[in-house]
Amino acid sequence: MAEAKAEASGQAGDIPFPHLAGRGNGDGPVETGFAPDHGSDEDDILNSELMEFGPEALLAQFHARLHAGAPWFDALLDCIHDWESPRETFDGREYVYLIEHEAFDWLLLAERICDSAAPGLIPPHEVEALLVDEMPPVPLSEPEFQERLGTAKYWAHLNFLYGVRVEQALHLAMERVLQKERSGLSFSHARDELDGDIFGRIYGARQADLLREFRAAANRQDADPERIEHSEWQAFTYWLFRRRIERQDPARVASDTRQGMEMLYELEAAKQRRFRRRAADAERPADDAEIIDGVLVAVG
Repeated sequence: MAEAKAEASGQAGDIPFPHLAGRGNGDGPVETGFAPDHGSDEDDILNSELMEFGPEALLAQFHARLHAGAPWFDALLDCIHDWESPRETFDGREYVYLIEHEAFDWLLLAERICDSAAPGLIPPHEVEALLVDEMPPVPLSEPEFQERLGTAKYWAHLNFLYGVRVEQALHLAMERVLQKERSGLSFSHARDELDGDIFGRIYGARQADLLREFRAAANRQDADPERIEHSEWQAFTYWLFRRRIERQDPARVASDTRQGMEMLYELEAAKQRRFRRRAADAERPADDAEIIDGVLVAVG
């Protein structure tokens, strides 16, 4: 999968650029595999229209397959493939699976589906590996992953990959650049304040100003200025990505995107090294002992 490559290549550009809806030019939204995001005043109509394929019906089908002994990851991917609700509120938590009607956070949906299963139906260590380390129990190639999600959801997943994951990695890459400048002789304390700030360097404005602009555009002016929930931060990051590609020249967009992707690959490579060390440590005999001819023998 794009988010869990077995080996980091260190090269950006091997993932096709996502499908984004045109803005201000009359183009409609991209196809995502989700139902339209309706307002609360239409909930009653939707409940009757989507009863058969709504979240509760799909979760019940997922649970039935688990009880029947189906591989849990297969059942999960089938549930994700059929899922149509772009967002929901459950147990007081807001789940936004489809950001800005085009970026699909499939791991958030996987978390919601897995959390619905009764204890004992899914191996907890495999769920943790998927949700925390992005390591599925069964490796999937990119074409296989696209087939399992469905083409529309797969492209929406790529929107999330570029618009949230790569954008966050770009922030880390820029932070590294600024740290090197501050520690080197080339950094001048007289440099413009914006040019010495991560958000200022990438977007030409301070983070607080960008957040206010985002909330105004999303009609969220009443949000707490000192607090931002995870779902809103994801949406804010995706908005920054859209703002960047719409306002910057193509060469700058390509350069920054490549910088973010290279950082993402670097982080993935570091994660793979940690996994290999962890696996090697697990295979090593404990208590300074070694195995000789199949017998655990203390040494030293």
